[in-house]
Amino acid sequence: MNISQEHIIELIQEYQQGRISEEGFQKLQKWLKEDEANADEFAQYLALFKESGALSNLDQIQKEDAWLNISKSLSKPEKKSKVRRLHTWLPYAAAVVVLFTVGYFMIEQVRTDYDFGKDYNFAEISSIGSKKAVLTLENGQKVNLEENDKELITEADGTLIQKNADSELIYDNASSAKDRVIYNQIEIPRGGEYSLVLADGTKVWLNSESSLRYPVQFVGNKRKVELTGEAYFEVSHNPDMPFIIASHDTEIKVLGTSFNVSAYHDEEHISTTLVEGSVELSCLGNKELLKPGFQATVKKGDNRFKVERVNTNLYTSWKDGVFRYKDQSLEEICHQLSRWYNVEFFFTDHRYREYRFTGAAKKNKSLNFTLEMIEKMADVQFAIKDDKIIVGKPE
Repeated sequence: MNISQEHIIELIQEYQQGRISEEGFQKLQKWLKEDEANADEFAQYLALFKESGALSNLDQIQKEDAWLNISKSLSKPEKKSKVRRLHTWLPYAAAVVVLFTVGYFMIEQVRTDYDFGKDYNFAEISSIGSKKAVLTLENGQKVNLEENDKELITEADGTLIQKNADSELIYDNASSAKDRVIYNQIEIPRGGEYSLVLADGTKVWLNSESSLRYPVQFVGNKRKVELTGEAYFEVSHNPDMPFIIASHDTEIKVLGTSFNVSAYHDEEHISTTLVEGSVELSCLGNKELLKPGFQATVKKGDNRFKVERVNTNLYTSWKDGVFRYKDQSLEEICHQLSRWYNVEFFFTDHRYREYRFTGAAKKNKSLNFTLEMIEKMADVQFAIKDDKIIVGKPE
């Protein structure tokens, strides 16, 4: 049964709200029965929502028999779908799935020159992100990959660069000269994302406002690339030629594995989240070996790693079209949204920055939906002034 991660989130939300249809209920049961891995994925979402306090009956649900407990906890569906409208904002839930829990903070009065009562269209000053990037060749020539559809590019050493059926950039160096190393750099603007397959078969997903510098073919005893921003790597295994990612003061050394690296120039920390395999991190003379399911964070200019077990889906789902949050501040969420929707946020009071949220949102939907959800679940509102989104609250 082919069902997307986004649709799973929708079904879980509909179930939690008591508004799941008979068709949706049967679809969820069927999907859970098909594979134990599906039940595991479903349980991860339930655990996430449990921690947020958004679900009250999760103690009854266990991973090994999730589908059975669901059928027990729900009343028998009637022939006709019955939808219970809990709030007037529920129609938005099908488009954006956001279950937010909010921390409680004292709120000070804010400035009065922002009209929070107006019905704004945030789509007018933002745009949904898409696949776009600029490739810089060895000779400095820049190629707009959004405009350049299937055109074949030949590098100075004979390496062929083109797009595959999935619009990924791929490198073919079968006929290239191996007497020197030349580099390409791919840059992802705000509101963009892109993926490519390097010459060794390593696949890289690049997030908004990110760049990767890499050789068009790997020679010698190592494969080294330079990253700014965020990327997810699936490294092709080669024990004789380790893969190294350099970012600021940190290097990540791998043989073959899957992991996420976040190293934005405007953020003070570098985070590496390991999905499978193993990686060795080094920073200013200090080293750390990371295991699957763990994340290592280091402050720029420091060499002390903070290592903790995490739900890796929270840090990798962006490449699959979903933003997931767990006890994340509104400031961090707005920072992520600003990159994807290419818009700026301004907070009228620092306390709004510290609101905490747990939930999930689809990347392919308008910013209007996400912001309206936040407004309904939190004591905060959004306005527009001078092409910026203002975060605050009327007096």
